[in-house]
Amino acid sequence: MPTMLKLTPYLRIGGNLLAPYLDGVDNFVACQTDESWKEQGPLRRKPSETYLRNALAVGILNLLHREAFQAAAKRVIVLPACLKDYGDWDCVAAGGKNPSECARCHSGCPVHDTLERFADDHTAVLIEPEDLTAALSKIKAEDGTIGVVGVACVLTLLSGFDRTIKLQLPTQGIFLNYSSCAHHWAAPPFNTEYSLRQLARVLGKESPDIDPPGDGRGVTYSLVRPHFSPDDFYQRLDYLAAVFAADYLPFYRQAKPDADLYTLSRDVLGALVPDLITRENA
Repeated sequence: MPTMLKLTPYLRIGGNLLAPYLDGVDNFVACQTDESWKEQGPLRRKPSETYLRNALAVGILNLLHREAFQAAAKRVIVLPACLKDYGDWDCVAAGGKNPSECARCHSGCPVHDTLERFADDHTAVLIEPEDLTAALSKIKAEDGTIGVVGVACVLTLLSGFDRTIKLQLPTQGIFLNYSSCAHHWAAPPFNTEYSLRQLARVLGKESPDIDPPGDGRGVTYSLVRPHFSPDDFYQRLDYLAAVFAADYLPFYRQAKPDADLYTLSRDVLGALVPDLITRENA
């Protein structure tokens, strides 16, 4: 991103608008005093500004990639393993030989519901493949242009964007409503959820019978808010992306008139999230 772009005012605007969804982070970080938790989950120590920068970057990339994503003939939804329900029943996939393949054993599980509502000849669903790059490369080789929808927690979603940008695949990101996996956040883990209505919007399949999920939690494991609204959150994020496009993108285009979508995407990541969290350093 050209150095003439002063992002401090933008971060201030973003921080003010997203404050209701980030105001529990620093208190959560302050509670992480047990050394074993720190070793098992370094993401628990990230300050609220890291959450803000990651959220803003996803919002901007969603806007930049939207047109190319909508033009893709096939879509691939990539879900995290933590969406598999840890309820009173046993997840067949979690305990079986193919943990990346949903057995559709329980309605109400977010993975089951995603498959039931959205999987078809033009939309594939993957559950956290061991090698995401290889899995997407294989689908791209077979089907040509594809668009990717990634679902993950606020601090790991950009790791997926980083890989799809390298593959030159237009991508849309959706946050988990809260984080719960044993690897980064909770011990023992518990099931999480995300906004099916937001996914429907991204896929152009909006339906009045898709209600936004939510049990009062926010976009991180640490946030417990009585009136969390995914609809409100994504409206705020879209507004902030539009502000970036109006106030900053013209300067970028002037400085780099020949930059393609993926060069621009890498520059956005470099400017907003210079210490990008990847699967290797999470």
